[in-house]
Amino acid sequence: MIISRGERIYRNACALIATMVALVCLYPLIYVVFVSLTTSEEWVSRGGIIWFFPSKPTLVAYQKILGSSVVILRSVFVSFIRTVLGTFLGLAVNALTAFVLSRKDLPGKKPIMYIILFTILFSGGLIPGYLTIEALGLKNNIMALIIPTLFNGWNILIFKQFFEGIPKELEDSARIDGVSEVGLFFRIIIPSSKAVFAAIGLFTMVGHWNSWFDASIYIDASHQHLWPLQLFVKINLENTSGLNQGGLDFLINNNTAVGDITMQMALTVVSLLPMLIIYPFFQKYFTKGVYLGAVKG
Repeated sequence: MIISRGERIYRNACALIATMVALVCLYPLIYVVFVSLTTSEEWVSRGGIIWFFPSKPTLVAYQKILGSSVVILRSVFVSFIRTVLGTFLGLAVNALTAFVLSRKDLPGKKPIMYIILFTILFSGGLIPGYLTIEALGLKNNIMALIIPTLFNGWNILIFKQFFEGIPKELEDSARIDGVSEVGLFFRIIIPSSKAVFAAIGLFTMVGHWNSWFDASIYIDASHQHLWPLQLFVKINLENTSGLNQGGLDFLINNNTAVGDITMQMALTVVSLLPMLIIYPFFQKYFTKGVYLGAVKG
């Protein structure tokens, strides 16, 4: 295929613009990494502006965060437990609900769909949610961070549309072989839906890992051992001078080689790193799942 000169110019221009946009989006993350490796002396000498990789990088901030106290490591563990349980249970609840709703002979299917659509448009509100969690005895409990997020109307709709697009011949063949509805879900539906499971799973995983607001509401300061990592990051970034009020007194600069801003950026990198590591393994299924969900939606 012969490409004209005008087409080559157009493609090169598009590639150049895309590269520039990607760099603009990526540089803030790179900047955070640069600052997290900068010593106090270099920070002062550069006037607080670190455009490039520091001349004398140091890992003191990371050593202090990960080695000087169990607070951060414990919060990482809480975030990990929340993310794993929340993602697994959320996928199970939403996928099973969507599978039932994808059955054409389900009685009352329309009213149920309207109720699910209503939950997408309107929520119960912050105060009713708090009162419900308190009444159920889930306050200051890690399950308060998981149970309210299990049912997601939008995810159910995406699952439902995807399941309805699976060839009926596969289901009919399985039924002829004596497979039950439960077996149909595990043997036919799930293996045929890896892409959508990966896409929704990644969104759910990132949502749980990055969440801090619900923990600040449902878990008080007397139960800091249940605070997820992002809540500590939020407190640290907002109030450097009062870190001890949020249980982060070990991060206060005590004549170390790095300053408070370096500690903040290092803590930010620690909070981002797990998702950055996991994403490449899901990317193939993620992009495919989003594309198929959009077409079938």
